[in-house]
Amino acid sequence: MKTMTPVVALLVAALAGGTASAQNADAEALFTEGDQLEAAGKIDQACDAFEASNRIESRAGTLIRLGQCREKQQRLAAAWSAYKDSLTRVKDPKKKAIAEAKVKELEPRLSYLTVLVPDESRIDGLVVTRNGVTLDPALWNRAAPVDGGTYTIAGEAPGHESWRTTVEVGVEKDKKSVEVPKFKELRKLIEEPTPPVGEDDELVDAPAPGMFTTRRKIAVGAAGVGVVAAVAGVVLGLQANDLSDQAFELCADPDMPCPDAVAAQDKLDRAHDRALFANVAYGVAGAAVVGAAILWFTGAPAAEDPGTAAIGGHVGNGSASLDLAWRF
Repeated sequence: MKTMTPVVALLVAALAGGTASAQNADAEALFTEGDQLEAAGKIDQACDAFEASNRIESRAGTLIRLGQCREKQQRLAAAWSAYKDSLTRVKDPKKKAIAEAKVKELEPRLSYLTVLVPDESRIDGLVVTRNGVTLDPALWNRAAPVDGGTYTIAGEAPGHESWRTTVEVGVEKDKKSVEVPKFKELRKLIEEPTPPVGEDDELVDAPAPGMFTTRRKIAVGAAGVGVVAAVAGVVLGLQANDLSDQAFELCADPDMPCPDAVAAQDKLDRAHDRALFANVAYGVAGAAVVGAAILWFTGAPAAEDPGTAAIGGHVGNGSASLDLAWRF
């Protein structure tokens, strides 16, 4: 029996397999290792071996085995994707039928995750990531098939606060969505240069704060009202005393009959009214002065120490007093 020369053997193989080519040795070794690991029940290691083999040389048979392995891991989206990829390379009708059947079987069982990016959240330089991998803007607002598990969605853009959240997706037939919020612009922190210090430890070229703040301006107005009220009280008080003296001159002894009793009583009534108005004016003056003092000291510029105010008062028969103390 004649043996075929190497040249003849290659021709026979070419005629039998058409355009078939020998598989890469490294890819073949990894495929064999994956097959052995899967048979031993080491599913995670087997899937890694099949995936490494496919990276070296992508073949329909390897992708189908990878899809089957991903199914055992309950990673349905990854399995469905492997089967879909195998259909772009498959030539064997049997393998094609297997892949098509698996795609059709898994599609209704897939879970989906949608990352919503509204128009108001789309700012220049925005980068959205899913589990640390940048999500292409073409996938924004689209339901993407994903394996079940926990996903971290994050976003960041220059000059804005970063954002992140997590969402749990079920293994089968789950649909979740996450909306990226409007990003808050970061406040620009500008460090003011420290002004130079002079020989006397005083700040040079630092403008002194204005003495008359808004509160102090109001305090001046209130003090003016207090002065006017105090003057009015003094005038009314003097008038009350004068009328009282005139009434006494008309009727020196109220227990004795007096021909000018009516006139004296009229003057006493007028004196009483003047005294009452004088007390009211003194009260207004006191309140205005207290208010002015409080506004003045609490309205001090930031560089001044406003101190602490202590206010007290006393009301007696026909008189009132006000005590104001300020401690620095």
